[in-house]
Amino acid sequence: MPPPPDDAPDVRVRVLPLDIELTVRPGESMMAAAQRQGYFWPTRCRGQAICTACLFEVVSGGEGFEPVKPPEADVLEDLSEFQAKRAGQLRLGCQARPRAAATVFKRGVKPAERPRRPISFFG
Repeated sequence: MPPPPDDAPDVRVRVLPLDIELTVRPGESMMAAAQRQGYFWPTRCRGQAICTACLFEVVSGGEGFEPVKPPEADVLEDLSEFQAKRAGQLRLGCQARPRAAATVFKRGVKPAERPRRPISFFG
């Protein structure tokens, strides 16, 4: 699939249960958009589509995401029994790129902690 055109609009995605709205840039993953806007999106592999910690459920607007492609497809295939028990489509936050408004459900998304400055006794 070709990259989105330069003039493609940003899209808004509501993330439940935190009930926040993320602005996602064209071609940007859900996880990258959350991190850019100061939110922690659970991950262990840091976006390599290996750990599934970033897995989320699409509540509405699933047709507005770019199609699943490798390596996400391989991981989701391994989760097919789990997917069968879910009402919505499952996607990986590190790979899924929305092209239209959507609502997703992902536990663990929260405001990112600010890095703490080390305590200095000398300055």
